[in-house]
Amino acid sequence: MEDKYNIERFKPDLKQGLSQEQVSLRKKQKLVNKSKQAFGKSYTEIIVSNVFSFFNVLLYVIAGVMLYFKLYSGMFFVVVLLCNTIIGLYEDIKARKLLSELRLITQPKAIVIRDGQRFEINTEEVVLDDVLLIEKDTQICVDGIVLQGEVGVNESVITGESVNVFKALNEEVYSGTFVTSGNAYIRANKIGPDCLANSIQAKANKFKRSPSEILKSLKRLFLVIGITVIVMAIFMLLTFYMQGKFTTDDNTSLVDCVASVTGSMVAMIPSGLYLLTSTALAVGVIGLSKKKAQVQDFYSVEMLARVDTLCVDKTGTITDGNLVVKKVIPLSSRYMEEYIAQSIANVLRATNDHNATAVALLKHFDLQLSAGVNVALPFSSDNKYSGASFAGGKTLIIGAPEFMPIKNKAGVIKRCEEYTKDGYRVVVLGEGKEVIKDNKYQGELEPVALIVIKDHIRDDAAETFAWFKKNGVEIKVISGDSARTVSAIAAEVGIANADRFISLEGMSLEEVKRIADKYTVFGRVTPEQKEALVVALKEAKRTVAMTGDGVNDILALKRSDCSIAMASGADAAKNISHIILMDSNFARLPAVVDEGRRVVNNLQRTASLFVTKTIFAFVLTLVFTVISIFDKETQYPFITNHLYLWEIVTSGFAAFFLALEKNSEKIEGRFLSNVFKKAIPAASLLITAVLLIFILYVMQQSNIVSFGIYTKDAAVAMSVIVFSVLGTVCLYKVCSPLDKYRTIVLICSATVNVAALVVSGIITHLTNNYKDRLLKIPFNELSGPAYMATAIIIIVFACIYLFIYQIRDIKKGERNEN
Repeated sequence: MEDKYNIERFKPDLKQGLSQEQVSLRKKQKLVNKSKQAFGKSYTEIIVSNVFSFFNVLLYVIAGVMLYFKLYSGMFFVVVLLCNTIIGLYEDIKARKLLSELRLITQPKAIVIRDGQRFEINTEEVVLDDVLLIEKDTQICVDGIVLQGEVGVNESVITGESVNVFKALNEEVYSGTFVTSGNAYIRANKIGPDCLANSIQAKANKFKRSPSEILKSLKRLFLVIGITVIVMAIFMLLTFYMQGKFTTDDNTSLVDCVASVTGSMVAMIPSGLYLLTSTALAVGVIGLSKKKAQVQDFYSVEMLARVDTLCVDKTGTITDGNLVVKKVIPLSSRYMEEYIAQSIANVLRATNDHNATAVALLKHFDLQLSAGVNVALPFSSDNKYSGASFAGGKTLIIGAPEFMPIKNKAGVIKRCEEYTKDGYRVVVLGEGKEVIKDNKYQGELEPVALIVIKDHIRDDAAETFAWFKKNGVEIKVISGDSARTVSAIAAEVGIANADRFISLEGMSLEEVKRIADKYTVFGRVTPEQKEALVVALKEAKRTVAMTGDGVNDILALKRSDCSIAMASGADAAKNISHIILMDSNFARLPAVVDEGRRVVNNLQRTASLFVTKTIFAFVLTLVFTVISIFDKETQYPFITNHLYLWEIVTSGFAAFFLALEKNSEKIEGRFLSNVFKKAIPAASLLITAVLLIFILYVMQQSNIVSFGIYTKDAAVAMSVIVFSVLGTVCLYKVCSPLDKYRTIVLICSATVNVAALVVSGIITHLTNNYKDRLLKIPFNELSGPAYMATAIIIIVFACIYLFIYQIRDIKKGERNEN
């Protein structure tokens, strides 16, 4: 094999190992078994990115100005700002901690031979060319070459193949794999970052947040809104400056201008939307924890809900990793079932093998040893069979027929192929008279029986895959095992197009990408090929989720839109994944998807409430600022307090409880387009109603009509009542179609809204003072005719709004029928 170290290589004697001088040299050369850890953002970067984001800095400036001018009652948005910042910090710090725990080599100690003595040292102290002893139930910490002995190795975390591999003289073993049987001495051939497992880890050394559409949409939305707010604020300030309002000695006028500008800016920023999103996702995460799913990134809940392609492995998802005996087929009428069962049990008891096949056989043929054992031959990679010679002159052998000296071998193999083509494994029991010598059976065997073995399929697998099929999620099975075997198992659990299978053995990455969309089952897949499949599916505009439990899955997990690991899998796979199934039960996924759909559908439903306010504030700010160029007495009339009922009760309170509602409908459309479809009509209604009130005010001042709107404060009071009440009408459409839960939310919101307006109005009329009230609505400026006009406007606009939606619903129903 290729030697990538441009140095003199040591070839130490097995019994002596490296000398201390050689070890010291390797340490000076920095050829020790240490791997660099990448932690992504530093804590300083995390704090700066979250605390001093563009959005936050904008709100800091607004808050600072309001503090300076003592506009304390209008600073409720600061609470939302702090909550958003804390949630962002928590997410990034959690991600960094997860990354720091990303370790493939979890066993801290290794046994080395140095200067003829045996030492137990930390795995990070192993140097290149060290001689190590590896034993059963230990993890290999370097890539090494076997110098002596033979071991069975579980390489599933590297290759994904569930069958143990046996390593003998001069064969290579890999770091991160586990010794399942035997012991051997190896020479450290590659160390640290050069090991196969660590090289895979290095390609996935950063935990990344899920590519959430909601997150991306919100970032784009807030960037556009932030720039718009700054431009509008500059426009307003320039207008006030040109009108000389900043140079006047009247401090009240200056405070009013500041209150107008900050009120407009805060109204245009839907800060509550960001908080609602984080809160809804957090509640979803809590809900998922009750379903035994740990979520490591809030936004991955959304991505899983949007998944249309799910990539799974055979072992751990379709099967549970155990083998079961399905059938015993006598090959001659001379052999009774009882004789076959006792013979197999005798071999198993004699050899004491514990590989997966032996465990399955012993579970089925659980009988005690019935004969004395002369020679036992455990399973080995050289022989591909195990057996024993017993007292009485009989030898029994169990193994793969291709490697056994059996009579009529071709005929037996043909019988085996009848089952192997359908995904079964077949071993043969043979009987002979010669005694086992030198770890071999030299004689000829009489074939006694075929034992048909199969991976145990999870009891709930068929039901789980039926759910995904019903919900439009395509399954791709990606495995290190035989494609034909996996195909048969996939078909058994009802995976659509399971007969479209292919082996990727020896296939280039470019070839893999070309055939990714043409097949359902992929066998003999390498880690790089898994990654290529996921990339190709994403390039085909699919939203891809990937399940995995081994190091061989890391690259694909990292590339997927949503990565799901099993708690029983490798730590590295868990730490890089967005979601961990804590009981390693794949059947949990439908419930997880349902939870994601609930969060996303409810957010799309309720986000329009906040965006409506943003559109409303932007249009009115623009209109009033343009008018103020020609009439310096005009300015944006609302302050932050005027929108409290709308923002806190109608939007915040209602949206929070609506976001908790059950909703497992399939997600349709894009997030922003769905939001604006509801927000634009609602904002248009409110803008038109408010502008009508101020038009009536102007007409009143010109003595054209009389509606009792004698002052600008009266027009402001009417407007606040109108958009607060009509906001509840818009909420009604968000809640439609009504059910018991939504009806309760709507009634509670409307009741609190109206009650707050009534109580505030009564107190203001009694005290004749609105400036000391929280809502600061000048009710004392309203007369009887003004109240009447307000009621008429509310009724008329509510009817128009509901009538327009009724027409839209009818047309939508006609389109769906067609």
